[in-house]
Amino acid sequence: MPELPDVEIERRHAERWVVGRAIQHVHVPEPEILEDTSPAALGRRLHGRRVTGSRRHGKYLFLETDGAPWLLLHFGMTGHLERVGKDAQAPEYTDFTLVLDDDSAVAYVAPRKLGRVGVIDDPDAYVAAQGLGPDVLRLDREGFADLAEGRRGGTKCWLMDQAAMAGLGNVYTDEILFRARLHPKTPVAALDADGRRRLFEAVSEVLRISIEAGADPARMPDDCLLPHREPGAACPRCGGDIQQLKACGRTAYFCPECQPRPDGQ
Repeated sequence: MPELPDVEIERRHAERWVVGRAIQHVHVPEPEILEDTSPAALGRRLHGRRVTGSRRHGKYLFLETDGAPWLLLHFGMTGHLERVGKDAQAPEYTDFTLVLDDDSAVAYVAPRKLGRVGVIDDPDAYVAAQGLGPDVLRLDREGFADLAEGRRGGTKCWLMDQAAMAGLGNVYTDEILFRARLHPKTPVAALDADGRRRLFEAVSEVLRISIEAGADPARMPDDCLLPHREPGAACPRCGGDIQQLKACGRTAYFCPECQPRPDGQ
């Protein structure tokens, strides 16, 4: 599933391609992706509206229009935006298209059709209704440490819990824990002040690096785990074998030498 870096890249695409333009039409060839609306209702609310800004919270993207409505985009497993030139054919697997006043279009493409598109009045109310925690990229060190207070369970599961903090998923939490030298199943309650500091710094650094890499793990520096994220690959730090385990029902990759299992786990 797209994580915060992926959605931040899509937000930047929307800033370049959509913000400042008026919406002429919407096309919805796959209505099942719509959330609490219909193609006709979506078109009525967006027709003629100028997109004035963008906002991301965790894995959700919101596009603001003049006159109140916000376009909601959630990208599911494989969703992304593509710009379509005038008179060009929409890409394969296009589920939703905004036709803009310069006759260009922006297509929401999702081969697995697991995303959501909708129109809402208030992003803050929507975020609250979804039970999302604060956007992880906007947390400072004190706020991050406060979220850890009284928390049970393993550190990887905590980082992935969207109700605790919004934006991180299975892939980038592996990189964060590798950088912080923490085993995926280290209990949050076992983190001392230094452990919380290392973890917060790793979150900030990994998000920065991954966004700079265009959310493409293959473009991240060689000393990162992600380009080597498979069983038996050589750890980029110590040369040992990368291993995998299950955490929160997901497959986690880690280096047992650099990220030793905590006592009793």
